[in-house]
Amino acid sequence: MFNEVIVLVIIIVAVVMWAIVLGYRSLYREEPLEQLYLSEHFVHDDEVESLLEKHGYEIVGGKFYVPFTFLIDETEEVPSRLWVDLVAQQEERWYVVRIARERMQLDWNAAGIRKQWLPYFHAFPDADGVIVVNVAERSVRLIRMEVGEPTTSSE
Repeated sequence: MFNEVIVLVIIIVAVVMWAIVLGYRSLYREEPLEQLYLSEHFVHDDEVESLLEKHGYEIVGGKFYVPFTFLIDETEEVPSRLWVDLVAQQEERWYVVRIARERMQLDWNAAGIRKQWLPYFHAFPDADGVIVVNVAERSVRLIRMEVGEPTTSSE
């Protein structure tokens, strides 16, 4: 009888501790992309702002970059940067925004999209997508990514 009481007390304590941890995590968890550097500094481009607002996006952050380093053969370090022009929000969704420049080659085929935009999905996994604003074409394109299951090439 005494052993059953001890087991019951241990189970109750474990359930209470689990509920406390779960409650704490839900109260204090960050919003998606809240950890981003939401700089107030960004170049105010009326045309870009107008295009984003027309599509229902609100600009919440400005220009920043994320530094990263490639390590080749464990000896050579190649530093680089991933630039973000803006951070936008629509309802409860957050987006990384890049403004297409003249020198930017925009390939909208699968290989071009993968090559140019995959680093953004890797660097910002909580983002709901990447928005590409092309002022020359007056277009706003939203890129989202879904990752499927690995398969062999014979299937």
